[in-house]
Amino acid sequence: MRRQASKPRAACRGSEVVGFASSMMLLSRSALHLPALWWWYLFLSADAQEVATFTVQYRVFEEVPPGTVIGTLAEHFEGGKNGETTEAFQLMETPGRFPLHVGSRDGVLSTAGRVDREQLCRHSDPCWVSFDVLAAQNLALIHVEVQVLDINDNAPRFPTPELELEMSESASLRTRIPLDRALDADTGPNARCSYALSPSEHFALEVVSSSDGTRHAELVVVKEVDRELHSSFDLVLTATDHGEPPKSGTALIKVIVLDSNDNSPVFAESSLTVEIREDALPGTLLVTVTATDPDQGPNGEIEYSLSRHAPPEVLSTFGIDARTGSITLKRPLDYEETHTYELDVQARDLGANPIPAHCKILVKVLDVNDNAPDVHVTWAMRAPVLSEALPKDSFVALVTASDPDSGSNGQVHCSLSQGYEHFRLKRTNSHSYVLMTNATLDRELRAEYNLTLVVRDHGDFSLAVLKHLTICISDVNDNAPSFEKETYEVAVAENSEAPAFLLTMRATDPDLGFNGKITYSILDSSASGLISIDPTTGDVFALQAFDYEQVRSLEFLVTAEDGGHPKLASNISVRLAVLDRNDNAPIITAPALVGGVAMLSVLVNAETGCFWVVSGNGSTPGTLGLTNASLISCVGAPFLFTIVARDVDSGINGALRYDLVGGDDAGLFILDPLLGQVFLNASNASSLAGSERELVVQVSDGGDIPLHTLARVRVVFRHHGAFSKISAQDPGWLSPSVVVVICLAALLGGCLLLLALTLSLRKKEKKDGMAYNCREAEDARRQQHLKKPHRQIQKTDIHLVPLLRGRPREAEPPHPCQEDLPGTTAPAPGDSPQAPLHLTPTLYRTLRNQRTQKDSDEQQGTFSLPILQRRPCQPHRLKNPVKEAASPPDAPLHCRSLVKPPQAPMGDAPLSPVGAEGPGQPQPHQHILRSLVRLSLVALAEQSPTGEFAMESPPVQQISQLLTLLHQGQFQPKTNHRGNKYTAKNGSRAAGLDADCLSTKDSGHGESEAEDRDSESGFDISVQQLVGEELETLLEPQA
Repeated sequence: MRRQASKPRAACRGSEVVGFASSMMLLSRSALHLPALWWWYLFLSADAQEVATFTVQYRVFEEVPPGTVIGTLAEHFEGGKNGETTEAFQLMETPGRFPLHVGSRDGVLSTAGRVDREQLCRHSDPCWVSFDVLAAQNLALIHVEVQVLDINDNAPRFPTPELELEMSESASLRTRIPLDRALDADTGPNARCSYALSPSEHFALEVVSSSDGTRHAELVVVKEVDRELHSSFDLVLTATDHGEPPKSGTALIKVIVLDSNDNSPVFAESSLTVEIREDALPGTLLVTVTATDPDQGPNGEIEYSLSRHAPPEVLSTFGIDARTGSITLKRPLDYEETHTYELDVQARDLGANPIPAHCKILVKVLDVNDNAPDVHVTWAMRAPVLSEALPKDSFVALVTASDPDSGSNGQVHCSLSQGYEHFRLKRTNSHSYVLMTNATLDRELRAEYNLTLVVRDHGDFSLAVLKHLTICISDVNDNAPSFEKETYEVAVAENSEAPAFLLTMRATDPDLGFNGKITYSILDSSASGLISIDPTTGDVFALQAFDYEQVRSLEFLVTAEDGGHPKLASNISVRLAVLDRNDNAPIITAPALVGGVAMLSVLVNAETGCFWVVSGNGSTPGTLGLTNASLISCVGAPFLFTIVARDVDSGINGALRYDLVGGDDAGLFILDPLLGQVFLNASNASSLAGSERELVVQVSDGGDIPLHTLARVRVVFRHHGAFSKISAQDPGWLSPSVVVVICLAALLGGCLLLLALTLSLRKKEKKDGMAYNCREAEDARRQQHLKKPHRQIQKTDIHLVPLLRGRPREAEPPHPCQEDLPGTTAPAPGDSPQAPLHLTPTLYRTLRNQRTQKDSDEQQGTFSLPILQRRPCQPHRLKNPVKEAASPPDAPLHCRSLVKPPQAPMGDAPLSPVGAEGPGQPQPHQHILRSLVRLSLVALAEQSPTGEFAMESPPVQQISQLLTLLHQGQFQPKTNHRGNKYTAKNGSRAAGLDADCLSTKDSGHGESEAEDRDSESGFDISVQQLVGEELETLLEPQA
């Protein structure tokens, strides 16, 4: 039978196509459209390397034509609905007798033959067929469940087409005769049958339902029969199912009427239900039926039998004792083949014309755990061979465990008893497991794994099955070649004959085949031409002889590369040391040899016996030859010179020894064999003066075969008078300490000189910085003033710079600015000297356009500015000094001076007090005030030539406030020398006099201010009124 599929993990929704049996259409459902399944899918695929599992469900009607599409698995992956997926699908197991085809690229599930639900699921409803599909690209295992839907393709069938019944003519009314049940292989409404009987006045049909839900028909006598009239009856029993369209089956019933028999047997129960275990042995008693008959003799003896119309499997499985009615088992039962049996037991007496009694017995077979689980392993590859490069949690195989038993007897559990260190099982559904890697694999450590699967059911007496699996590990190139040593060092003697074998390098690679085949090569280009290596054996050779004196060592890299893909390589350093040989004789470097002979002159002081050694023949006593350049006394063994030699060989081959081998028969010289120093073996050299000696010196090395060099040293002893004089005096060289003192003194003097020069330059810069340009300072101050916002002027904000001095001036030479302008006259010679008033062109044009009828001089381009007369700066000055205008009216406008004239002589007209003029004459201080108003407005117009001014504008109001303060005497100007380089020399009194002279009042002291105000009260004019008049005059267009 088909194994029971597990309950779907999640309900599925999809498109349903429902058709009739004639069209045989497909109905499918997709499982991935529900959020619940998505959560399950995400839970299972939490690990990126782990195989994901999910379930999809489809439904298909039976009897669809081959090639009918059930569903498309690619739709459940990204891009699958558009046909852009590159997934590869593999059917892991064949779903029994279900004809199925899976598209490897698109995952299309289609039927591959006739689908018959009655063959797939004979005794089960609903009919589920399950199988697994592997999506290799996304590493997902899809559990597919297909429900095969039933169509009404089977008509009801009776066990026998003809049914013969016997009855007595004396049968009473309502006598019931059981009939055979019609069987329909379909399920559901398609198998539910209705019964109908052909018309008869003696018989009727009733349908009886058993306790297990089965229905069968019974023939009921509704009218007495008479054998003389009707010896038999032919009836037609029709069974019709409830399918669409309905199908029906018929059976012919022949009722034979027998002669009357007084009584018929009667069963105690007309129907029974019996249960028996499927493991019951043959001969087991199921049940004993009992029937009674009140007749005596043969008419009362009862015989039991099974209906001759019973199916063959019933007759072969069960037997009944004819005398006792005991029903026994004739052969073993199998729950998996047949769940129930239906028996028709008859009881009849032994009299003439017996009338049988019928009893229906339903036998239910009880399942026992008599089947061991079944295990099926489907490998991801065709053979159980895994790559060692598989990561952890990789899919290996699908393990399907099943048990045909029912209930807990059919529930199985699978586990690993061996190999669980590197593999594990993951349950995907009730019958499927995924075999996965539990750790990384390494073929070099273990090339084969033996696993044991243990599958056990959950029955009371559990049954288990063992399955052994062998998994082979395939090799990948995951190991680089490894050298036997960390570094290699080799030595070769210099001048060795080439090619010279150096060493053999060994590297191993545990991989197999080409992955483990090693090739050697030298990486350093500097070693090419010097060293070579056999690519197969790793033998290293020197291609040429080495000279220790040129190359003492050589270091190069050797690489070992395998033949895998991709190739892996390892590098190692090889150090080649060149061994020295004694192939170089010593070379004498000092004293200098010419033709193998060295000349040395010894200058001897005949008086003291001391000497001085020079090279050559002694003609240039200033040249020193290998001496310490100092006079040496002749006490002990005086030092002459040193023989210096070198040997390029190393070690013992370069160790030198010095020997005198000739020229010193008298033993006059001593030669140190290790240092090469030559000493004079005499207490006084005076006796040697004028003699000559030729020494033969041999220098040899310490090699195994020593090499030596000979040299002749000719020593000439000479008298030298100059040397005698020099030796009698102390040397005139300066000592090092004196030289250091002189250098420090020179350095200190230079520093002091530099410091004095720096201070002189700084003093000059400071003096130049004290000079101050008044014009530049004024321009800078004006720019800062223009940037400041407008505000109300206070007394503390006003500082007047005294530009006019009250001192008489000397006669000055003519100034260029005194040239006459057109329309002007020069001042008279007797006029007082004037201080220049420079007018800019803008100011000049503005004043010329003013139309003032009070003064005719202003119409000529000039105006008179009354200037206070210079008053003597005495402690007690006159209360009413005369105020005069100092400038003549005909002076040029641009050459006017604002200077106080000198005091008038005594012979002039007497000074008139202030206010002595006529009523119509303006007072001098009013004239000065009017002039100040004009100058202020003209200066304002010059600074803002494009501005529009009125009495309400802030600049005009500020000018009015300032002049009002000056006029009322509430502001005493203070001398401000800011901007001058030199301060006032006359003290505070002179500064005070200057300030008084600038006041618009007559008096600058407190005792006369009251009288001044009284005398000016009659002619006081409002400053605001003057500002208004002058502003109208300034703005009035020229006629």
